[in-house]
Amino acid sequence: MIRLWHFFLLLICLTLSLSLASVQAQNDEAFIEYRQRVMGSIGANMGAVGDTLKNKLPYQDNIATHAQGIHLASTLIESAFKKEVTDGATDAKAEIWQDWDKFTEAAKKLGEESEKLAQVAQSGDMAAIGTQVKALASACGDCHKPFRKPKEESYKRQQ
Repeated sequence: MIRLWHFFLLLICLTLSLSLASVQAQNDEAFIEYRQRVMGSIGANMGAVGDTLKNKLPYQDNIATHAQGIHLASTLIESAFKKEVTDGATDAKAEIWQDWDKFTEAAKKLGEESEKLAQVAQSGDMAAIGTQVKALASACGDCHKPFRKPKEESYKRQQ
């Protein structure tokens, strides 16, 4: 009878630990999805600016708004990555949390460069806008290179 109770208690403990692990994995997926949406909004705005310039679309007046969108999203990066999650469908490298100060400084730089673009875009000077877009793209790369997996290692390629 005692052995049966031990077995039953062991079974309950295993079930609870597996349930907790499942909840944690779902929770981690939610964190990943949120930060991907934050970063995706930055990418979408950068893409719209790039398309406008590359294709000479008549949306130059929208560049400042896109730059403001990038700036606003950049203020969310630190909180979006606060929880360390490197397993699952993510391209975030562990280096983010190993060098947190450098990571948050890169996010701050992105915000500064996007604010500058919003100001420059008000002028309508396409040469100045182009120069600032390059500075903003460089700020993106300064974060992507050390903190995001290369495309060859992307979780998207693993699927």
